[in-house]
Amino acid sequence: MTKAAGINSTQAPIQLGGSSIEARAYTLLTAAASRIVKSPPYLIVFVSDQCWMKCGHCWFNEDWKASELRSAPLSFDEYERVAKSMSRVSFLSITGGEAFHRPDIAELASMFCKTASVGRYQIPTSGYRTDKIVADAEKMLFLNTGIPFRIDISIDGPREVHNRIRRIRDGYERAVETLRALTRMKARFHNFDVGVITTISRENQHLVRETAAMIEEIHPGGEWMVNIARGDTRDPTAIAVDPDAYRAAHLMIQQRIAKGTFKGHSGHFAAKLLTAKNVARREIILDIISGKRSGGGCSAGSLAGVLQSDGTVKACEMLPDSLGNVREFDYDLRELWKSHEAKRLRRRIQETRCQCTQECFLSTSMLLSPDAWRRTVRARWNLHPSSTAPSQ
Repeated sequence: MTKAAGINSTQAPIQLGGSSIEARAYTLLTAAASRIVKSPPYLIVFVSDQCWMKCGHCWFNEDWKASELRSAPLSFDEYERVAKSMSRVSFLSITGGEAFHRPDIAELASMFCKTASVGRYQIPTSGYRTDKIVADAEKMLFLNTGIPFRIDISIDGPREVHNRIRRIRDGYERAVETLRALTRMKARFHNFDVGVITTISRENQHLVRETAAMIEEIHPGGEWMVNIARGDTRDPTAIAVDPDAYRAAHLMIQQRIAKGTFKGHSGHFAAKLLTAKNVARREIILDIISGKRSGGGCSAGSLAGVLQSDGTVKACEMLPDSLGNVREFDYDLRELWKSHEAKRLRRRIQETRCQCTQECFLSTSMLLSPDAWRRTVRARWNLHPSSTAPSQ
């Protein structure tokens, strides 16, 4: 099993074998968790293979699609059959490609929300087609009244840098326009939230401070999240990131929290806890990329999973291993989740102490880590009283 982690992607995983007490303990824990939840409560669903951009730091590129997507995309009816087979989904991330590239994205998201009893859902986007994104978002909010919904817009630096990374002429301008339009909509829906995500890569790591100042200016009422380029990116050099660039972004966010100018998550009762969790997660990522944190305890394949557009189910989007295809299990994700291959892969993840900087799977893995809980509680205590307050 390879380590799929931006900065750490070239390092070999630590092999522990069956004699490790910690690996055995996590193997038993994740096996028990998968039996209890029956299907992944944290699910990433790929609903489109198309995108308006060709970002240099993107691993979901032509080479990946050619090697990984082996059959036709799932139809709406096939997605619905999968959703009917699932237990409750606590968090659903709807992605691509570009999820808003689908003409029926609002209807598809709403089907999942109702059929799988989704607790909270999110869509990341380039923000390129403002009118469509705003119209689809509004439709989803009307169709799924009260369910917390968040859209995260990718902005990777000042105008010239962002457009160069995204390989499109007016990507920055469109993203900012969409951000402002969605922020205005946020005032009308108490369960709606808007965030900004910056992926730190070789192309923009020298502009972290400028980017932070720019985001604070254009998005003062919401959260700024930072990711690290990872995987086999379209530009192979994109993952050559200096850990100090990520550390600088984390420290600038911490400074805003200390001043009370960082709003963080909003739109639901657990918003402040999620903001604190993201603080703790950045600390953990810093430990990983600095070589200070050993692997193990990953919840991929037990509490979290990925449904690709061709029906393939993976424990993690960054691992080559597949648990199977929903079409082979009559679209029953619960049956696939307890299959022999699923059990084998869960065990192997723990035995190899697989570890990466994939933010989604770190979030669920933190649920199994006493250290992560300690960090989250401390971060929650340190949040300024006005942090994460809903925008007026």
